[in-house]
Amino acid sequence: MLLIPMMLLGIAVALFRRSSQAVVYGPRPDVPLQLLRWATGLLSEQRAEWGQAMLGELAHIEGRARRWSFAIGCIGTALLLPPWGRTAGAVVAIIAVAVGSLGLYASVIIRYRLGASSLIGASIAATFLLSFVVAAGVALRRRGAAVPGLLGGLVVALAWVAASGFTFSNMILRVWPAWALPLLFIVVPAAVGGLGTLWGGSAAAGRRTARLAGISAGVGVYLYGTLAVAVFGAGGLPDDSGFSATYTINDRLGNNLTFYLALLPLVTATFGWSAATLTARIKHLPDHADATYPPAAPYVSMTPSSAALSMPYDVEPAIVSGVAAWPRSARVVLVSAAVVVILALGFATGLRG
Repeated sequence: MLLIPMMLLGIAVALFRRSSQAVVYGPRPDVPLQLLRWATGLLSEQRAEWGQAMLGELAHIEGRARRWSFAIGCIGTALLLPPWGRTAGAVVAIIAVAVGSLGLYASVIIRYRLGASSLIGASIAATFLLSFVVAAGVALRRRGAAVPGLLGGLVVALAWVAASGFTFSNMILRVWPAWALPLLFIVVPAAVGGLGTLWGGSAAAGRRTARLAGISAGVGVYLYGTLAVAVFGAGGLPDDSGFSATYTINDRLGNNLTFYLALLPLVTATFGWSAATLTARIKHLPDHADATYPPAAPYVSMTPSSAALSMPYDVEPAIVSGVAAWPRSARVVLVSAAVVVILALGFATGLRG
């Protein structure tokens, strides 16, 4: 149970270290500007001028509340704009898989008469799937991330399904051989992150590949696991625990959510992230191949409009022109929350004995 919060803490520490080592040139932009710059990096070339116009407009808006309101509206529009080309097909495919998973979940509720209590689990699964659809849409808009990310997701998904022997019973009960855990949790995610780095030519490309692979694989394997529950139901080895069939089916649906919508994407992103950074160090690849860093010359002040319009489109949200995009307060809150979760889970485990 401590694996997930420990991974979250590791990601938080990595973000903290990467942000603290960034070199700051010139005045630090505020959060609305940073978020809007990130959102414009998701736009296609056909909508690049619109993103430039929004950045220029924000430069002339004063007042924290007005800047936040304008930035949030533009970000929402950028995220909801339909993608172009192959990216649109990939987004539609992920949406179809997510909707199929919810449909199977509903069929299990109706078929086995699980009752109103099962709707809580269904709402949690729907929240996860909706979040993954949005996250996949964002990741797929990144330049050069779609093909390696989706291929990596296919490899990860096949590895998880193959570990169960492609059988519904093992998929539900998770009867895995001893070699499966290090393969699924370390080897495959690390390979995806490392190869993504070599494919894209930077550590940022490898991290994007690992994130997209984790999202797409998690959605796909969750669909397969839900199908297994729909077909297999409460069947399996004789159970003398006294649990009812309704409880067993609800428990299996909940385990699918924990393993395939929470653990699988997190493990893939975490170890893929680490492998991407290590591969870039070994091969002497840049951390952000598409970021534009300021020259070594002294900083030259620019007007707000020219500074906004000079931003590159495809930049990593964590670092913008060498400036940490995460404020110190956000980093402290994230690390503190991860530590609190670890201590709480440890205390709860101790109470259970």
